[in-house]
Amino acid sequence: MKRKRMVERFRFPYMQRQMYDLLLAACRAEVALRHREFVASDSYLRHIADVARWLTGTDTTFGLFLCGNRGNGKTTLVKAMKSLYNLLHSDEGYTSQNDCWPLFGFEIITAKELVLLAKAYNNRTRDNMSDVGRYKRLRDVEVLCIDDLGTEPRESLNYGDYVNAAMDMISYRYEEQFCTMATSNLAADEIREYYDERFADRFREMMQIVDFGNEASFRTIKR
Repeated sequence: MKRKRMVERFRFPYMQRQMYDLLLAACRAEVALRHREFVASDSYLRHIADVARWLTGTDTTFGLFLCGNRGNGKTTLVKAMKSLYNLLHSDEGYTSQNDCWPLFGFEIITAKELVLLAKAYNNRTRDNMSDVGRYKRLRDVEVLCIDDLGTEPRESLNYGDYVNAAMDMISYRYEEQFCTMATSNLAADEIREYYDERFADRFREMMQIVDFGNEASFRTIKR
């Protein structure tokens, strides 16, 4: 039998301290784009350090789960990682990316939007092939982040059939061992309650957890 190819764990080619400095600068830039002033607490800087350690280390997990209150910088940190990913690959051509496995790229999608794409994929018509194509790309892209996991309905009806969009996507990427990230207001121990034990077990295996807890927002209006 032909052996399945093992996916190399996604990591940035920097030392941990370099990664921390790059992430911090990228977070500042993301906040500045929204005309806000970046005011980071000691705990937020520790979270950046935790992510930098995971992005450069030898940890065997191939996923990252950022959980905690709204407005405390989880999505900002993910966007900072995407900016650095794009910077790292900015001098590479795109002609051969479809030959790569997994597909080249770093995609971010909200859990609610993922439900809509999953419905399009399950109900393929000539009119929704762009959504179908995007859903297929999300399944196989090198790095995928599902933002606001848990804000989507766990099950959605689609012409009488149930769609479990986030569960299906993460389970597929778990089997393929593709790098998958998620942000959520759900705590790590609430994943089982919102989804189910089988999904939670896979989630625990693949994800490095960074808990932002009840920290206040670090964004203030720039004056």
